[in-house]
This record gives sequence, structure tokens and C-alpha cells, in this order.
Amino acid sequence: MMRGDVAATGREGSAEPSTDSLLGADVMRVFFVAIVWALLLGVARSSTPVLAAQSVLPEAPGREITVKLCANCHAAEAVASVRHTPDGWREVIGRMVATGAKGTERELETVFQYLSTQFPVEAQQALNLNTATAVELESVAALLRKESAALIAHREKNGPCQKLEDLKKVAGLDYKKIEARKARLTCM
Repeated sequence: MMRGDVAATGREGSAEPSTDSLLGADVMRVFFVAIVWALLLGVARSSTPVLAAQSVLPEAPGREITVKLCANCHAAEAVASVRHTPDGWREVIGRMVATGAKGTERELETVFQYLSTQFPVEAQQALNLNTATAVELESVAALLRKESAALIAHREKNGPCQKLEDLKKVAGLDYKKIEARKARLTCM
């Protein structure tokens, strides 16, 4: 399923990282946040993640296998909020296998087909920062937990933002993160 050079660098035989691999740190951060939330909520030790994943993930071929392989470690909301190109999803799956995810080659290919079909990069809608949850702010906007808490507290106290630049006033928020992802974020 994966080619070593392509999975590691995004280009066969190249030592330079691709755009997808540069975004890899963001992807790993998303999955780390999902794992931490799952552990904090005690979800990883029950059947609850499977039930939650089934209610969030779209009904389509491959959903059951995806839930089986992924739901015990990842919150469905976090997975559903991420979008990648097909190469990006292959890289994510490769990293998950490298960190211990178990599945047959056929199951992993089914997960890839499901994720790349249901969560393609071109289908991503801009995240409305006036209504976004903490998990969405952390996974889509790449904010730290304390930054997402600061943004939520600011909007509860001061009301919704009218434009992204309004967020420069939020104490405890690194606005550079908002600026870097402005194509994926909005204030409505």
C-alpha cells in the first residue's frame, strides 16, 4: 500500500519534505489531541467511541472498517474535522501503522478509500470561529488547548468576531496561527 520514499517525503527519491509532510506535524497534533481527549474522557476503555464514531462519520462503504480500526484511539469529531489529499491520507495511515495501528492490507486500503472519499481536501468548508468547539479550534485552526479556551472566553465575553483581524485582540492567542490558516477560517 505504501512506498517508503513516497510516504516519508511525498516524492519518490527526494530528500526534501513535501507540503503534505510539512503539514504532518499538524496532523500528528490533531491525532494526539484526539487521543488525549479520549483518555481524559475514559472513552478509550469502553464501547462509547465506536457508538460516537458511528453517529458522526458518514454512512458509506468502508465506514465500519474505519470505525473498527480507528475509533478506539481517535475521536470521530477530530477525524471528521480533518481534510487531506489522497496522498495526505496515505501518509496519515502510514504514520498510524508505524505507531501501532493494526489492520490487514485490505482493511487499511478500505480505510484509505473511505477517508479520501468522505473527507477530501476540496470539500472542506471554512471553520466559523464564532461557533467552533474547542476540538475544532485545536484540530482545524491548530490552536493549543489554552489558545482555544482563550478564544472561546473572549467571544463569550465580547461577542462574535466580524473579521479574522478582530482576533488580534484575544489575549493568549497566537494570531500567526489564524493568519497561516485564514483560507480555512472565517468569522460569520
